[in-house]
Amino acid sequence: VSTQSTGNVHNIGNFLVLHYLRGSPFGGGDQGEARLLTHWEQINHGKQWTNTRKFLIIFPVVLFILCQHYCNYDFEVLLLSTPSFLLQFIPKQPFMHAKRLFGINQY
Repeated sequence: VSTQSTGNVHNIGNFLVLHYLRGSPFGGGDQGEARLLTHWEQINHGKQWTNTRKFLIIFPVVLFILCQHYCNYDFEVLLLSTPSFLLQFIPKQPFMHAKRLFGINQY
């Protein structure tokens, strides 16, 4: 249960910090250019598949797999962990770059 909680907290925190919050993370020198972009969209100026982005994609996948392994592939853990994993995994894909679903976080 603790590995499941760790994974879920990481996934939800990752979503909030990288995919929901917008603007300059450190509040300096961009003259408002990044105010409409999430932190994920600002990494490497939006360039896809850089080493930084690959790491930030692979780490949650490995954490999800380890969570499943240490919980002995319990079906209930899978049902509880998969939505939080997908919540932070899908926005990282290139087809979601600068997209806003259902108008959430649009302005």
